[in-house]
Amino acid sequence: MATIKPFRGIRYNQMKVNISSVVAPPYDVISPEQQNGFYDKDPFNVIRLILGREEDRYAAAAVTYDEWQKKDVLLRDLTPSIYPLVQTFKTTEGKEVQRKGFIALCRLEEFEKKIVLPHEKTLSKAKEDRFKLFKATSSNFSQVFSLYSDAGKEIDKYLDPVHSTFPVLDVQFEDVRNQLWQVLDISVIENIAALMEPKQVLIADGHHRYETGLAYRDLMRSQNPNHTGNELYNYIMMFFTNLDDEGLVIFPTHRVVHSLPNYDGNALMATLQQHFNVQVYPTPQMMMDALKQFPKFAYGFVSKHSAKFFVASLKDESSLNTLVADNLPAEVKSLDVVLLHNYILHNLLGISQEAQEKKLNIHYIQNVHHCVDEVSSGASQIAFFVNPTRIEQVRDVTKSSNTMPQKSTFFYPKLISGLVFNKMKE
Repeated sequence: MATIKPFRGIRYNQMKVNISSVVAPPYDVISPEQQNGFYDKDPFNVIRLILGREEDRYAAAAVTYDEWQKKDVLLRDLTPSIYPLVQTFKTTEGKEVQRKGFIALCRLEEFEKKIVLPHEKTLSKAKEDRFKLFKATSSNFSQVFSLYSDAGKEIDKYLDPVHSTFPVLDVQFEDVRNQLWQVLDISVIENIAALMEPKQVLIADGHHRYETGLAYRDLMRSQNPNHTGNELYNYIMMFFTNLDDEGLVIFPTHRVVHSLPNYDGNALMATLQQHFNVQVYPTPQMMMDALKQFPKFAYGFVSKHSAKFFVASLKDESSLNTLVADNLPAEVKSLDVVLLHNYILHNLLGISQEAQEKKLNIHYIQNVHHCVDEVSSGASQIAFFVNPTRIEQVRDVTKSSNTMPQKSTFFYPKLISGLVFNKMKE
């Protein structure tokens, strides 16, 4: 079902650049201040390709990309390859783990075929931005992050021997070590492709880029009277990792609410207590430690009306169908973020679904202390803290052909940009 293939990756020439100076986070998590910082860091930083600050950032990216190839700042591999990647990092508990996978091309398939499956909804504005970049450069500068199921770790048997060899790239970025290898052995590549063929691919991160890839493919196909289906534009660059990999970690993403015209923390507390048990804690750490003890339907929160920290846990799960009135499938209704968004944010605080999607009164932060600082400074009114979505929940929702609310998952670490690029058109 899933068709993967090797590709001639384009990589930074490490004889001309310091790789640690030219990589960057994914474009969609970079603030304007960080953007300027990466511009100043190195004239060859990937920021100039993924998130330019020029008036026409797309045309500028195309010119820069072409110049870097002509100057051999970027070199294209001569032989189609796949690129194993290992990311070494520490969890929030301080345990060192490794997330292993490989980068290859994946044939673009409509979601209806149930070969490649989404787990989150997308927004049109982000897709329009990436579509302009695809058209200008005909390339992928970042990987779609995807998951496959391989409980027996058959694919690992081909990748593990590679990890004992010298990587083609080894870069530390934001407390994560990224090691990249190049596999040219056609027999290894063919065996991995054969093992992947019967599998479904679940998109973990990069939904907008994947859907943009579909739109770009359709555009190129419409312009090509000799379309065969084998052209590079029929594929998109992906990082594949095993759902059963011990290094696959989901961190929580917390919700910070601001600018509500009639916010009343005391009234919210009283209403919450009709269906939730609310416990009080003196510190954020004690709140988060308590939150972890609840397997589902519990939320930490800090409100501008109090200097204390709270954990609200649902009293009776049988009330879920009343509190979340939408006709949602069981796999979706069982998610903590659905009860939070549908009942607390929508019904109690009056933030409509549309406002949530447009982030009019809400934004998302991973760091607990940053959330607390926003509320204590008066910049926001209340912050809600959640436990991370579990891997099995992602699998269940995706395979039931449903999607989660945005920011339901934060697969850590993010894939950095600048490891390897892919041409979608020769």
